[in-house]
Amino acid sequence: MLWWKAMVAMMAERAVGAMLHRMAGRALLKLCFLVRYKLGHSLPATIDDIEILHHSPHYIVLNKRYDLLINSNDPDELTVQAQLRHLFPHLADKQLGHEFRFSHRLDFATSGLLCISLSKPAAKAVTKCFTKGEVDKYYLALVRGHLSQEMLDISLPIGDDMRPEWHKIKMATAQNPYVGPCKVAHTRLLVLQRGLYGGRRHQLRLHLSHLGHTIVGDFSYSNRRDMWPYRMFLHAHRLVLPSPLDYIDVQTKDPFTPEDPRNKWFPVETLNTLTEETYQRLNDARHHHCHGKNL
Repeated sequence: MLWWKAMVAMMAERAVGAMLHRMAGRALLKLCFLVRYKLGHSLPATIDDIEILHHSPHYIVLNKRYDLLINSNDPDELTVQAQLRHLFPHLADKQLGHEFRFSHRLDFATSGLLCISLSKPAAKAVTKCFTKGEVDKYYLALVRGHLSQEMLDISLPIGDDMRPEWHKIKMATAQNPYVGPCKVAHTRLLVLQRGLYGGRRHQLRLHLSHLGHTIVGDFSYSNRRDMWPYRMFLHAHRLVLPSPLDYIDVQTKDPFTPEDPRNKWFPVETLNTLTEETYQRLNDARHHHCHGKNL
């Protein structure tokens, strides 16, 4: 019976530890939002804070704002779903779980391009493109530390972090003993600029964190320390989706330029610019791509 009691005590200790960890995490998250929205330069999103960059009979591609959920079961919470319903009430389908067919996801803190399918055939075509690896997604990021290589390929399977305190918060690489079932993941990183800062679903965030180069403002993967930047500096910049119904190739402006004083970005050296030649260099690997500004 002693072994049984010891096991129960160990499980209880882990449960209490996970609960305390989550409570501390929620407290730090509230502090992070206080710093960014009350003391810093962030302003809350509004119902009109949405930019439509592509609208056809089959798809909508929008520029999602940072710190915004795509959808929620809370009808009073501001989400991309609520913004779309406000802008296109005739397209909201009450028969769907969240009224719109979101073709892929972006994290809460990530801004940038998001595609919405407007019919079942359109959604099926997008799913087929993703399954066949035909979709190219390009991200802009400001990361901490100087990468020694101008271009870097990271092939590292990732899965859920199974520790109760990090469940549905963080992912983990295959090398982590707490990782769950993994999926193949590949990131190609190209350095655009090196410079000074203050004086730019989780695959990309996790791969950079694994290298020791966390994204500026990434609260979760900095072990809840990086809360002073006004946002997380990760942006879905370009989306190439070759659906047979509507070939999509859309890109946004760079939101992390030094012209915006909130970015506190001071480039010292430019290695690459966002030209077709740069994209061509990246197109050798038709997977998940990232452009990085290096500080």
